[in-house]
Parts: sequence; structure tokens; C-alpha cells
Amino acid sequence: MKVESDHSPGMTARLRSYQTYRVMLPPTQGSVDDVALGGAIVRSVNETLNGKGYRQEATRPDFFLKWHVSITSRKTPAMDAPAFRDVRPMPSAGTSGTSVMAPRQEREGTLTLDVIDSGSNTVVWRGSAHAEISGAGEPQAREARIQDAVRRILGRFPPP
Repeated sequence: MKVESDHSPGMTARLRSYQTYRVMLPPTQGSVDDVALGGAIVRSVNETLNGKGYRQEATRPDFFLKWHVSITSRKTPAMDAPAFRDVRPMPSAGTSGTSVMAPRQEREGTLTLDVIDSGSNTVVWRGSAHAEISGAGEPQAREARIQDAVRRILGRFPPP
């Protein structure tokens, strides 16, 4: 997992003075999977920020936290090499016996967390985690990966 963060240099002192927050929900959530994913993200954000001493404030928070997930798919070449216990017949003397390149589908996901100053309504800090998504995964494993990503992203907030 690759984690990155950036912030407005002139806002470092203000970022350190924040005490309250509110998580902004995305404008729409589609499938049941999207709702489950969003719930896991919000739970992880709340647990992590509360653990850092921030408290939720519904009416006048110091900052808003907005999240976004993007998932991309791409085909990559993969070597279709015979495995040790391959049951296919051995190539005949007249064939090359070389492996075949077969495309493989890879899914990559990025979770982005934006800290928006409530006074100026501008993004003042952004963190993201980018990783390959292997298979659908069990719900518990998926939630553990989300928790890990959120903790690692918010581990860089506020900036030193």
C-alpha cells in the first residue's frame, strides 16, 4: 500500500489547532457494497480521529473530512507458464513449448481523505492510500484493509 499526504504550507499551525470535525458523506451511494464500504470508512475515520483526541461536532466543527474511493481496472500481460503439477501433455518435438502471454485483469483502489477548513471551505490537507485489490475478499478482511488504510493516512495528520 502506497500512502501519500500533502497540505497547504501556510496552514500548518491552523491544522495543529483543530479539535473538532464532522465527516461529510458522499452525495450518493449506489450499491449495497458501496454502502458497506462507506460505513467501514466512516467507522475507521471516527475511531482514528477520536483516538488522536479529536471529537465529532455536528454544528460548528473546525474541519470537515470528506472521503472518496476510486477503483480502476487494467489488463496486464501475465505469463501462462505450466505449473509444477500441470496435467497438460508435454509439447511434441515439433512445437516450441514456449509459454503463452495471457492478459490478466488487475483492480487498483485509491482512498482519498480531504480535510476541509470549515471557515474558508477549502481543502487544506489531503491524504491517500493506493493499493491493488485482489479479489472481492471477505467482509472482515476488506474492513481490516480499510482500517489499515485510514490509520496509515491519518497517521500523517496533522503534519509535523
